[in-house]
Amino acid sequence: MGGAKTPPRRLAQNLYRMTARGTGRVPPQSGAARAHGEDMKKQTAFLVLATLLLWSSSPFAARATRDLVFEDEAPSAKQASGEARSLAVKTTLLLVRDGVTSSVPPSHVFKSGDKVKLVFTTSTDGYVYWLSKGSSGTYALLYPTAHAGMDNHVKRNVEYSVPVKGMFRFDDTPGKEELLCILSPTPLEDLDKAVAENFENAAAAVASLEARHQAQRVARDLVFEEEESESVNTRKQEARDGEPFVAHYELVHE
Repeated sequence: MGGAKTPPRRLAQNLYRMTARGTGRVPPQSGAARAHGEDMKKQTAFLVLATLLLWSSSPFAARATRDLVFEDEAPSAKQASGEARSLAVKTTLLLVRDGVTSSVPPSHVFKSGDKVKLVFTTSTDGYVYWLSKGSSGTYALLYPTAHAGMDNHVKRNVEYSVPVKGMFRFDDTPGKEELLCILSPTPLEDLDKAVAENFENAAAAVASLEARHQAQRVARDLVFEEEESESVNTRKQEARDGEPFVAHYELVHE
């Protein structure tokens, strides 16, 4: 059965009453109308509470409470050749365990069945590559991906996630998952070529980059710092202008 239609006169009265409330000129109401108004207030309060509860349990609420913002001054785009340049990455993981979502740092110990999404920001505009290193030494490309349009250009203080859609799930096999993050002020030709080839021949390009990075750290031509709060890991690199940022993250699965 369809609901009864409101007569035009009564509809006009209802609209007038609603408008009058907004201007402070509320016409007298009957007892039934006042009771109906109280019921509407209760229903509205219930809906607001339900919405807040749903929001608090969502990954977006967990992310909104975490500080992934670089507050220091953005690096200058114009620097003298050979001048030291600071590059940094803030990283957190959205963890879903037993239906509860929280934000944890990469050093958190994970369990079988955990679902995670990596969220990161950079201290400067640039080009980022996220890789997963297998036990055989081969690499799999996590970012950029087809979901992201294969575009790995990032902006300072803008949040990006890996994977772009969905979450990773830890299987029933304990172990360690090694991730590699590379951030460069300019595109890296060798890595871009590997990306175009579905990352099948990336090992040599990544190994060369890592070897150069390690040699500079040993020679103190490159200074690397790390900080970790309750949920956010911050890694900062000071190196010659143009030298890519390279950082390893180890996810422990027990």
